[in-house]
Amino acid sequence: MIERQALAAAMQRWGFLEDPVPAAAWQWIETFVQAYPDSTIEAARLLVAALRAEACMIPALELERLRSRDTLFFVDSVGQYVDQQPELRGLPLDRDLSEIAKEFGLSREDALLATRLALTGEREGPPLELLFPLLGHDRILIRIGAVNSRLLHGRGLQPLAFGPDGKPFEPIHGERPLHG
Repeated sequence: MIERQALAAAMQRWGFLEDPVPAAAWQWIETFVQAYPDSTIEAARLLVAALRAEACMIPALELERLRSRDTLFFVDSVGQYVDQQPELRGLPLDRDLSEIAKEFGLSREDALLATRLALTGEREGPPLELLFPLLGHDRILIRIGAVNSRLLHGRGLQPLAFGPDGKPFEPIHGERPLHG
């Protein structure tokens, strides 16, 4: 486990943190240590840089998974949800994101994956409850805006016909309930 003082000193050396360390930064460092308990100072540099970046690289095939109207509207709704929150710590994201997903017919798993891909470009990582306060309002909104912009330009919402394996490709999309 990373020692908080050591991480703060390293972040100052890397140019990510001012001296003296502001009170809010200690809370961010505490959240980082909770999110990445097995990290080392060396590994933390890349993680901190990625969290502080305004954008993330989403691998092409993962971006294609997000290329559907349901997912686009869901991710945009997550941005609206974040924009309305005064504080991102302690949000019941598992419940709230699942509820937002229902509006678009997305499963809980697809919703969590779409959120993580839009925010980090990765399928795995720390719990979203820790990731949201690490990214903060502005970065979340910037990253969601960038993903939506990338999806709407070029081919728009027209997905790939076939994946790299030659099989038909399906992006994440919602399932509408049948009305009887």
